[in-house]
Amino acid sequence: MSEVKCDMCGCVFERADCLLRRTKHHFCSRKCLADFSNKAKNPDGYNSLKNYDNISRHMSDLNRKLNPGRMTDEVREKLRKAHLDSGEGKSYRKVYGKHEHRVVAETVLGRPLRPGEVVHHIDGDKRNNSPDNLYVFENQSQHAKWHQKYKGGDFDEVHST
Repeated sequence: MSEVKCDMCGCVFERADCLLRRTKHHFCSRKCLADFSNKAKNPDGYNSLKNYDNISRHMSDLNRKLNPGRMTDEVREKLRKAHLDSGEGKSYRKVYGKHEHRVVAETVLGRPLRPGEVVHHIDGDKRNNSPDNLYVFENQSQHAKWHQKYKGGDFDEVHST
C-alpha cells in the first residue's frame, strides 16, 4: 500500500500499489471523482480530460478505416431498400439519412436547401413527395404563419392570387 494525494481535494489516502499504475488521476471518493469531472466545479481539471468533440465523426472515420467493406454504396442501398416503407407511416421517408422531401426540393431548386428553409407538403400528406406537392418556405416563421392563416385551406387557391 502507498499513500496517494487526491487530485481533487488534496487529502492523503492509501491505495494498493497495483492500482496506482492503472490510472492517471487518483481520488479519495466517488464525490471527488465526480467533482473533478464536473466542468462547473473544476474547469481547469475538466479541460485536462480527454476532448470528446466530434467523437461521432472520429468513430465513423475509424469504422471506415477498420472495416472498409462494411458500408459501401451497394450495402447502403441494400439496407435502404430493406427499411423503406417498413415503418408505420408516421414519419418522413429518408434517403441515406436525409428526409426525402428535402432531397426532392433540393433537386427541383438545383441547390442545397439553406439553413432554416422549410419544405411544406401542399396536400398535407407527408408521404407524397412529388415535386408539384412541395413548397419551400424561407423559414419556420413563414411556414407557421401560413398554417395559422390558411388552416385547412387549399394551397393552390391561396397561392394563385
